[in-house]
Amino acid sequence: MQEARASFNGYFLSPNGSKDQFTLRQPDEQSDKEFILRVRNFTKLLAEQGWTPWEAAAVAETSSPLPTAEGNGRGASAAQKAFELESIQLAAGGEHPRWVVKGGNFKKFGVTCWPEVLEAAGIAEKLDPMRENKPKGRWLARYVERENDEGRLVPDKVVELVKAG
Repeated sequence: MQEARASFNGYFLSPNGSKDQFTLRQPDEQSDKEFILRVRNFTKLLAEQGWTPWEAAAVAETSSPLPTAEGNGRGASAAQKAFELESIQLAAGGEHPRWVVKGGNFKKFGVTCWPEVLEAAGIAEKLDPMRENKPKGRWLARYVERENDEGRLVPDKVVELVKAG
């Protein structure tokens, strides 16, 4: 199969509770706008048939609604997003330690997580700053985005860690 101009890949919770993956590829003759509309219509059709985006389904399992951010600086988006946490690692120590939470689409570089978020989740004292920490059980990292210098939304910081089941 030749390389597609673009593709959409999404995980969804099916009506029977399984995690399903769907991939749509943009043919050469399809414009970007047509492809985006195709993806939007496809995800709408999935929702009509009972599928839920996997991330939204995982957040719903926590039994607490996903709040909105109060705004966290220039260009911050109002809505929080979430990903399944795979590891936590110290990024910078000293007086102002900064941790990085990895998982979901952020496996390589992770998303910044400040100590107060780890403390609120009750896991700060369990972390070893000298190694990559793997969580016990399933955890979700809720984060907010900001607009970068190029005008794109990028992850800003993790605002909450939630045990999911």
